[in-house]
Amino acid sequence: MRLQFSGRQKQVLGWWSRGSPHRDRDAIVCDGAVRSGKTLCLGLSFFLWSMSRFRGQQFALCGKTTESVRRNLLASVLPVLGGLGFQWEEQRGRNRLTVRYGRAENTYFLFGGMDEGSAAPQDTYSNLGSVGGRS
Repeated sequence: MRLQFSGRQKQVLGWWSRGSPHRDRDAIVCDGAVRSGKTLCLGLSFFLWSMSRFRGQQFALCGKTTESVRRNLLASVLPVLGGLGFQWEEQRGRNRLTVRYGRAENTYFLFGGMDEGSAAPQDTYSNLGSVGGRS
């Protein structure tokens, strides 16, 4: 699979990397047409950033439901990561995704704000020691 990214998409993919004029930012916002590649680029950038900067840490992937996270984010990002040499294992019952690249390994928990029967998001998040955020 060969992907070609526009100049703007390349900025999104590496905004956090050495040499980027946007490296000192805490976040970015993408705006554009439907189906223009925003979710793929932002998701891929998040995984690349987290895997290059952290080892043995936990992250949260949040959406309306855990299934929407799988359908809208992971279904497009995981095949690309696989093509780049990443490996992953999902524990669906625990809404947990473990990603490996070389000696790096991180855990990603899937959360859905509208999932029936799930704990209140603030209660769940407070029990998860995630990295990458600021308080």
